[in-house]
Amino acid sequence: MLYPETTDVSADKACNMDYSAEKILNTIFENSNEGLLVIGENGVIQQVNTTLAAAFKTYPDKLIGRRLADICKNSGLRRLLKVVQNGAPEFGKIDTIDGRSFWGDYIPIKENGRIQGALAKLIFLNPERDMVSGEDGIRRKKQPASRGGLNVIFTVDNIIGNSPQMIDLKETLLKVAPRNSNILITGESGTGKELFAQAIHAASLRRSGPFIKINCAAIPETLLESEFFGYEEGAFTGGKKGGQVGKLELANGGTVFLDEIGDLSFALQAKLLRFIQQKEIQKLGGGEVKVSDVRVVAATNVNLEHMVKYKKFREDLYYRLNVVNLTIPPLRERREDIIDLAHSFIKKFNRLFGLRVTGMTPEVEAAFQKYSWPGNVRELENTIERAFNVLDGNTICQAHLPQHIADIFEEDDSSRGLDNIHQQEKGFTLSFNEGQTLSEIMNQTEKMVILQTLMNSKGNKARAAQLLGISRPGLYKKLVKYNLT
Repeated sequence: MLYPETTDVSADKACNMDYSAEKILNTIFENSNEGLLVIGENGVIQQVNTTLAAAFKTYPDKLIGRRLADICKNSGLRRLLKVVQNGAPEFGKIDTIDGRSFWGDYIPIKENGRIQGALAKLIFLNPERDMVSGEDGIRRKKQPASRGGLNVIFTVDNIIGNSPQMIDLKETLLKVAPRNSNILITGESGTGKELFAQAIHAASLRRSGPFIKINCAAIPETLLESEFFGYEEGAFTGGKKGGQVGKLELANGGTVFLDEIGDLSFALQAKLLRFIQQKEIQKLGGGEVKVSDVRVVAATNVNLEHMVKYKKFREDLYYRLNVVNLTIPPLRERREDIIDLAHSFIKKFNRLFGLRVTGMTPEVEAAFQKYSWPGNVRELENTIERAFNVLDGNTICQAHLPQHIADIFEEDDSSRGLDNIHQQEKGFTLSFNEGQTLSEIMNQTEKMVILQTLMNSKGNKARAAQLLGISRPGLYKKLVKYNLT
């Protein structure tokens, strides 16, 4: 979409504008899905629509008459003040308001060559959210699937991580998303490559088009070509009546996400390369050639450079795909994000399970920080889900963790716990008082037995559980019960 570098306003023409035309302009301004705001040469807001006001969780009339500098102390919208000062328009600037990303154009308004103010035109880079005014702030909604595409439910706002690596990665994503260059996402399994692919699509100019995913590893080789390009009726035995449209054609005007691209056969690599170069599709068994305008985002957890070196992946295709590279770091290299991610999954599973889990014990957080997470974010999510299935309170503790995670801090925990056991044992004698119930006596006896067993096992809880003939989670529950953690 093209915009003029300035907007010229004639005072006489404005005065002579008939009511119906003015009403039409106001209707367009107010009902635009884009955020619109006009300031005067003094920086005071003269007009703002509901879409933009909602970003500040308020109504337009609460903003009109206020100085932009007062309400946008840390927002990229302050660029508008610079445009008023120097008269130079700025286009395609990616900034944020209250953590929400947007793509902004800032245009000076001139009358007889003199700057009278400036217009901001913002496109919020989050199609899954519908901006509304009032106390409810932002109402989430799913973007409907279009022409065979998937619901895009992830945007850059869904990417959790404040580590330096993730901040840089998200900034790069927002810079490259509005362009049309192909992108190769690399990273270990479970790092969230599809999340990034959807976020790229959601922040691109193609976001209203389809997002089509093809998993190159999940579809049999014999069917993958027809999945890519489609087929005409009768092209092969077992095909659908009337044939089938290929996913590269379905993705026309949008984005195709090629997951596990490293598993693509050499023969199909050549055909994909031709499509990327020519943007042309020919169905199997058909003669008609169609053009499909598609942006390709590919992902892999293997080293494609290594595959190119050993002639297992086409070098020319690799360079066509790897125009922009986004490498997602494994979770062990951004440990400062682990707890934030864990809390986000707790919120997710609270909704799904209908529970009110408040968090994790410090011991669990320490275990999460120390564990190497070979399965990355996916493994962390599965660990939290497992805890939700076995917990009986509102806090995730050691008893709810898989043993292979709890084992990694057993040695440190043993040395710390042994000191605690020594202290408790010194002040603990088994004695019964008149009036004690049988239940109280049994609890007192059980606590003493557990303390003695932990002493004998030198604080090793796995060994203690074995000696007591109970499960490890069962021992942890008793440790919590008797305040022996």
